[in-house]
Amino acid sequence: MVSSVKNELRLPVEIAVEGVQGLLIAGGMASNHAQSVAAVLVESDLLGHRTHGLAQLPGYLDRLRDGIISSAGVVEVEMDHGAAFLWRAQRLPGAWVLHRAIEQALDRISLHPVVTISIADCSHIGALQAYLEALGRRGLLALMMVTSPAIASVAPFGGRDAVLTSNPIAACIPTEGDPVLIDQSTSVVSNGALASYSGGRLPGQWLLDAQGRLSDDPADAASGTILPLGGEEFGFKGFALGLIVEAFALALSGHARNVPSVPGSQGVFLQLIDPGKFAGREAFLAGTTDLVQRCKGSRPVPGRSIRLPGERALACKSEQLVQGIVVDKAVVAAIDHWSEQLQTPWRPSA
Repeated sequence: MVSSVKNELRLPVEIAVEGVQGLLIAGGMASNHAQSVAAVLVESDLLGHRTHGLAQLPGYLDRLRDGIISSAGVVEVEMDHGAAFLWRAQRLPGAWVLHRAIEQALDRISLHPVVTISIADCSHIGALQAYLEALGRRGLLALMMVTSPAIASVAPFGGRDAVLTSNPIAACIPTEGDPVLIDQSTSVVSNGALASYSGGRLPGQWLLDAQGRLSDDPADAASGTILPLGGEEFGFKGFALGLIVEAFALALSGHARNVPSVPGSQGVFLQLIDPGKFAGREAFLAGTTDLVQRCKGSRPVPGRSIRLPGERALACKSEQLVQGIVVDKAVVAAIDHWSEQLQTPWRPSA
């Protein structure tokens, strides 16, 4: 059953997962790869990351057809020190690669207090937050950074020529309740979110145009740049965070901007920390839970409420698991076009 409201459809989660997986397989992706990719795209939508959910599927099918996402090959292990390993992913499907890497890390975290993953030449992995809840539920502290060396859309603070991109950074912090799930770009707006404003005006002057002037016109992003997080006045802070992502996600894996790369190829950094091997699991969870309670206990300013990172995402997921995931009709139409091309139905007809 598919329910429709205005410009959106509601799809049952199981139907969405099976439909996405079927289209990816029809497009040439191995079934085990497609299973991981479908799960992450749907999880991204469940958490409210609609620019990184099913909206990514037509682009993934384009890249699969064009060979930008590899349909065959093996992950190369370039370094393995037990508590740290470096893989070269050969642009195999990013969600599958990262799921495999996390499985390896979870096996090793029983032996090591910290396990660090570095991956070069990985195809797009989707929303970072989609990988974090499960780690937080296991009581693991995690830090994650991902970016693409082939994309430049953010200028350094004080400059007007793009060098970096939106360079997301994410973390999960376990508590005695829901984990805190952080996932944010180091620019004022991400590339994906910026695209959603096409044809309108931005809520603020988030861009520089080609002459280096502040702009709220999304069209200026094509010849201009996105401002670092903090904007015109405090963008040096976002710029500094963006440099951290470049070093951890790209340079550490040998996949930095000085190495030729293709669009869609990413560098990934993920570190898992077992609090039980430091001050102890109970002490850690008591500390993080107390911190959440202190934040919640702060008096809200008029007209605002206090919300921890990931709280809205988890509420969105809980609602959509029951009601079905929300998919924009324009996204559905783009996927329907691929469905016709591949002669593979992916959802019930309305």
